[in-house]
Amino acid sequence: MTAPPAPMRCRVRTPLRRDLLIVGNGASILASSFVPAKAGEGGKPTDALLAEACAQVRAYFARRLRRFDLPLALDGTPFQVAAWRAVASLNFGEFVSYADVARAIGHPLAHRGVAAAMAKTTVNLFVPAHRVIGADGRIKGAGPTSLRIRLAEFERATTRPARMRRVRASLRESAPGTR
Repeated sequence: MTAPPAPMRCRVRTPLRRDLLIVGNGASILASSFVPAKAGEGGKPTDALLAEACAQVRAYFARRLRRFDLPLALDGTPFQVAAWRAVASLNFGEFVSYADVARAIGHPLAHRGVAAAMAKTTVNLFVPAHRVIGADGRIKGAGPTSLRIRLAEFERATTRPARMRRVRASLRESAPGTR
């Protein structure tokens, strides 16, 4: 039996004054998180998957990417993975409520569980937890300088208000178990 490849890393500069650190193993993205920006960091990744991930992140911040298309290693409970997959299927500027996600994955009363899952994702930005909002339209559990709020504002500033009915239907169609 061969050992899994060693994780590789790359950093992508973002306009948020934070870099996105992406960890992959050549087959899938294992993790990503926003970290303090470092001068001189970066360089072109030698791994094809990490190079593609970096290109997609740059396209996202240039407003040219509707949805990330990368293999993600989602490590969590079946409920968490279902919630993460449903949210990862949302397009740029599409916002849904925690209850919408809960219904889409077949657990209509589990909106708090969806909120907990979003807080525990290990692939920030690729599972866009900032697109999941409270029923009142606000981002819950985030301070005024939160990256979730800044990402949501970035997307809202460049898209017209999404029609929630269309987005909810799209979420149901792409949720696990409905394909």
